[in-house]
Amino acid sequence: MSFSSIESGSSSALHRRFERVLQSFWLTLAFALAFGFAFQGSRGLWETDEGRYTQVAMEMLRSGDYITPRRHFHHIHPTKPPMTYWAIASSVAQFGRNEWAVRAPNALAFAFTVGLLFGIGRRLTPSLPGLPAALYATTALCYFAANLVTTDTLLTLMTTLGAFGYVGARWPLRDDHRIWPWIVLMWAGFGLAFVTKGPPGLLPLVAIFVFDALQSPHRTRQLFDPRGLLVFAVVGLSWYIAVVLRNPGLMTYLFEEEVVARVASSEHGRFPQWWGGFYVYGFALLLGALPWSPTLWRRVRELPVTRARWFALSADGKFLALWIALPLLVFMIARSRLPLYLLPLFPAIALVIARAWLLEPVRLRRRLVWIPFAALALVLVKAGAAHLESNKDMRRFAQVIDQMVPYTPKEVVFIDESPRYGLGFYLDCPTEWVSLYDNNDKRFDDTLENELLQSEGKRLFLIRPENYDRFVARAHELGHHIQRFGESHRFVIVGVRRNSDNQRN
Repeated sequence: MSFSSIESGSSSALHRRFERVLQSFWLTLAFALAFGFAFQGSRGLWETDEGRYTQVAMEMLRSGDYITPRRHFHHIHPTKPPMTYWAIASSVAQFGRNEWAVRAPNALAFAFTVGLLFGIGRRLTPSLPGLPAALYATTALCYFAANLVTTDTLLTLMTTLGAFGYVGARWPLRDDHRIWPWIVLMWAGFGLAFVTKGPPGLLPLVAIFVFDALQSPHRTRQLFDPRGLLVFAVVGLSWYIAVVLRNPGLMTYLFEEEVVARVASSEHGRFPQWWGGFYVYGFALLLGALPWSPTLWRRVRELPVTRARWFALSADGKFLALWIALPLLVFMIARSRLPLYLLPLFPAIALVIARAWLLEPVRLRRRLVWIPFAALALVLVKAGAAHLESNKDMRRFAQVIDQMVPYTPKEVVFIDESPRYGLGFYLDCPTEWVSLYDNNDKRFDDTLENELLQSEGKRLFLIRPENYDRFVARAHELGHHIQRFGESHRFVIVGVRRNSDNQRN
């Protein structure tokens, strides 16, 4: 027997085993759980997003207030709805104060998204329903996003749940199915999406409305089943009503800053230039879709940009095209752009790639063999990230402070510099953003003068070296003595005591 025939037989056996996995929902879900949780707590929290989201969740646990998000008890932080904070706080309360617990909600959301894609695959790729799920799981952006503490992986779960409800209604597995439970599920998913990230969570719902109206305008009324709308109102709107009633004037902020400013202004500084969308989202699709991006880009060349191509598409092909294209168009127009904004589109992208693979059964066997290798490569990269040296790693910064500072601080105070919120997680104390001099900048939690008047126990102050002399002069002016502990991560680390305390000692 030749070596080539042995190699072919081995590849064929591996293909058959993996194909059996992709036919089983429970095996696919078990793979996703093991894959998602691998090395989930190995890396320290990185700034800025991981620390900030975790800080708000920790403030919820400290205060017991789960309605108003706060980055510090002096300062509310309503830039995102609370679902991500609730998930982190619940996980830490259950599993303890560690990185694994902080990231566990994202690992679960990743695995459940894979499970939902299996359900959608039963309807749109029935010959191999687990293929879209496996492709999504082994796509670089999807996998690494699940290891970052952000809203986007949870949002993707919620929007995929909504899409699953719609697909279940429109592509039934049985002729005698009832539509309304699926419509209620759709509205529940998008209600959860709305309380996870606000209006961006509803963009796939807009695509659903457009597709349904194009297919059969008279049946689109089914989407507005009163039971579904009621579920959406309870799930998606109740928190907004509660937080606005508790914080008068907040609705104006949410509309002007979190909707209008992100769409129409360059205030947030996230690639607002005319070319920003092509740069950010081009790379997100090219690199984020690895290792499956070659298939995606071949499908891009076949986009239904002409009337004839559009009408040549099957109904499910049109649905997937709109699921991707309409939100992407909005993201291109909006002037706040980040790669992870595209994450909720990747379930649809995985379905597109899976359908393209299934059109070429001869090449399918060879392609399937690469999925386990892709999974192994992604896990190794994730494990290696824990050993990267970075000033953004707050676990290592906290270890330096533990060795340098002779007391456990009750609060970490950053002077005129955006806080490294992850430090508060490791030092188990609040983190505050204070201005050196009195001003009207609403970004700050307080001024140094007010901060020093408060009796909050032993605090730690972190200042940029270039601002240190000004800080010392201001502290002396306010009657306080400085104890300098050292420098790390481009900060001078000091303690502060009243001069009267020094005299007593």
